[in-house]
Amino acid sequence: MAKRPSLRDERRSSLLAAALKVFSDKGYHAATVDDITRAAGVAKGTFYLYFQEKREIYYEVIRGFLGMLKDVARLGETRDLLADLERAGHELMRVFLENRELVRLAYRESMGLDRALEAMVRAFYREAAEMQARNIRIGIDLGVFRPVEPLLVAYAHIGMIERVLLALLEDEAGLPRPDQIVRQMIDLAFEGLVRN
Repeated sequence: MAKRPSLRDERRSSLLAAALKVFSDKGYHAATVDDITRAAGVAKGTFYLYFQEKREIYYEVIRGFLGMLKDVARLGETRDLLADLERAGHELMRVFLENRELVRLAYRESMGLDRALEAMVRAFYREAAEMQARNIRIGIDLGVFRPVEPLLVAYAHIGMIERVLLALLEDEAGLPRPDQIVRQMIDLAFEGLVRN
């Protein structure tokens, strides 16, 4: 039988959900702890049982989003590398589309907020690039991909994926359907790597 979350866990989750909504609606700078506790339906003192300040809960919201992205990057350990990568691409698209406000918050509000947050985001990109580089190395070892510098290619892929997904979130006209985007991005990212 699954263990029921404790009241403490439920309150913390409620505060995080409220913070996401408040930060998405008002932005980090305009949001207050009062706004978050009002949205969560708890007393202001309850906030301070879980978080020391507004910045701490903001970090936790961003950390949660980056964690979702890392989970996508870990998808697939089968023998069909390109199929695994395409499956991960569809899952990444789903995460971005289902979490539009969180994506906007992470990309717009987080830039330049402070050094600690910038370090967190840099570490995330480095880890994501290393995971993608590992996939590329596997492809090279299997003879599917030609020899390339895996980390360089990984960063190039991340940049391409990020820009396209952000454009999609802004509802830019002229982009194909999400499933078509994933297929075309896989082709673009890996066609040049495939050994002839």
